[in-house]
Amino acid sequence: MKRRILCLCLLLALCFSFVPEARALATLDYYFNANFGRSYDVFSGPGRHYYRANMGKAMYGGGAARVYGMEGDWIMMGYQTSGGDYRIGYVHKDALNTAKYVDGTIQPLFFDHYTAYADDYCRITDDPVINNKMICTLPENTPVTVLATMGTSWTYIEANTSQGLMRGFVWSMHLKNSNAPVTPAPTMAPLPTQIPWPTMAPLPTQIPWPTRAPVTAAPWPTYAPVITAIPWNPPTAQPWVTAAPSVKTDEWLPTPKSLYIAGNWPVYSGPGEYYYRANKGKATKGEGTCQVYGIENMGYGDWLMIGYSMTAGGYRVGYIRAEALGVGIGQTAPMKLAYHTRRLAYPSALTDDPLHTNSVVAEIPAGTYVLFLGYTYSSNSVWAYVEVLSNNQIMRGFLPVSALEAEQ
Repeated sequence: MKRRILCLCLLLALCFSFVPEARALATLDYYFNANFGRSYDVFSGPGRHYYRANMGKAMYGGGAARVYGMEGDWIMMGYQTSGGDYRIGYVHKDALNTAKYVDGTIQPLFFDHYTAYADDYCRITDDPVINNKMICTLPENTPVTVLATMGTSWTYIEANTSQGLMRGFVWSMHLKNSNAPVTPAPTMAPLPTQIPWPTMAPLPTQIPWPTRAPVTAAPWPTYAPVITAIPWNPPTAQPWVTAAPSVKTDEWLPTPKSLYIAGNWPVYSGPGEYYYRANKGKATKGEGTCQVYGIENMGYGDWLMIGYSMTAGGYRVGYIRAEALGVGIGQTAPMKLAYHTRRLAYPSALTDDPLHTNSVVAEIPAGTYVLFLGYTYSSNSVWAYVEVLSNNQIMRGFLPVSALEAEQ
């Protein structure tokens, strides 16, 4: 009998060892030390289109640094400035070529991506370590993308600010789940004074409720597992592929699926409410079918990249909330975008309609750095899908691939 009980316990222990762990929220509490040897430009996010501190001159000057991980071609690191502050930002991976030492293996960063809103005292800093020096204040109800936490007090976010697209840290207590006004809790009338027992003192009057209820963070809803994306390789026999030898076949946008959307949904040019919204901030996808490319934000199920025909004519590519698909979310695969920094060799017009009208969203001057995301083919042309900051507005769209400088 003892042998049977022992065998049963061992079997149960083996079974529980295969139970998968729940996914923890992304944190920036782990790092290792490095020294990249010489000076490098520092940006607040993984690209040259992000805000750059010190009036656009922020620079790591060599010396000890903390490395948090890598995002695309950019290394997230922290270092002490000459003024005694601390700064967390991104340097290009070229810094590895001059490194004196790197005391660890740089792993890819995997962030959360969900929307929260600033309260009336939300401020961004790139120094959550020493002096917490403020960069700017976010107006109340500004939408931000929550990426990770640091310690128990800080939340790492991305937001479109008065100084441009920026990543940084805010006090977690100054983020809320909704942009609706906070309704104070009703104030209770005090209870009547209790008649004392002969030998007891009267009970004290009840203290009224607080006038404002704390905001409790609610986790982003978990969606059903999505199917693995099937890569699309354009036919090599067609002449337009051979006409653009610099186009990599593994960086094409996926072939969209025709799926049904119920209800009306705001459309943004990128996966977040802080991205440019066409039609004077009123772009909306009504109920009906549309072309769905996939789920953005590394499989967390936040946003759908879609394309749809408009009633006034033309076509628009943009993003809507993933819950618009309902149970159909399981038919959609996560997006796998390129995320390379490229520069424009020639001035170019950005459009959200590469199929029909090629209507201009913004004029992008030569020399502008953009975040390259992928290629697509339409209107007998190859287009580059990019993210760019224009007129202090972060936006995504398409421009002719010929406008980009050749990759080094």
